[in-house]
Amino acid sequence: MSTANGHDFYGHSKYFIDNFSEFEKNYGVRGNFESLYYKYPTSEERWAYLSKHGTLMFDTPPGQTYLDLYKLIKDKNYFIISTNQDMQFSKLFPDEKICLPQGDAHWFQCGNPCHDEVYYAEEMLRNMADNIVDTRIPTELIPKCPVCGGEMEPWIRSYVLLEGGLWKEGIKRYQTFLNENSHKKVVFIELGVGRMTPNIIKYPFSQMTYNWQNAFLVRINQGEAPTPMLKNKSITMDADIAQVLHDLTSHM
Repeated sequence: MSTANGHDFYGHSKYFIDNFSEFEKNYGVRGNFESLYYKYPTSEERWAYLSKHGTLMFDTPPGQTYLDLYKLIKDKNYFIISTNQDMQFSKLFPDEKICLPQGDAHWFQCGNPCHDEVYYAEEMLRNMADNIVDTRIPTELIPKCPVCGGEMEPWIRSYVLLEGGLWKEGIKRYQTFLNENSHKKVVFIELGVGRMTPNIIKYPFSQMTYNWQNAFLVRINQGEAPTPMLKNKSITMDADIAQVLHDLTSHM
């Protein structure tokens, strides 16, 4: 969804070049995903990247792909599960309609983690980003856990992702929606889901479509291969998500 919208977090994109060229110069990183998980020499340098990236995500308005999807489904009985962590869905859709099993960049957690709580990150991110000097922040601005004093972490997929109360609430909302609608006519719409984490969306969507009598699966992704086991219950579109969604809105 975000790549189709022009925010390619994986490649050496215009978005990266326009906003993060100083990190490429200093560390040789060539994309946001690489920059996110790069082993910076110091925490001050790591948080310089994280704070700039996080602030930009707060400031970036919802893209056209998300606006078109909202227009298409806002009046339907829908639910969204997404591995995106870039805040785009939450700028248009209500929280009770979203599950984010990979976390969400709105929040920080303790890096240990020593307790089950997440902290709204915007003020801390902006303060760090406003004080970057040559891809470093002042040491005293590194966010620290208010309980144990350890360094905080973005609440996104990592070895320490806190699968606590907030995470479980999202999973429960998703499971409740599935349980309440499994006997109805259901269309699973899979938009740009790759194979990095197939157990979260791709495999479950296939399985539910196969097992549920009235379910149908639509897959839209460039380079996506058909699903033979669902030949009569699915459509696979090797196409640009942005173009497909925009075309669909013109027929409303």
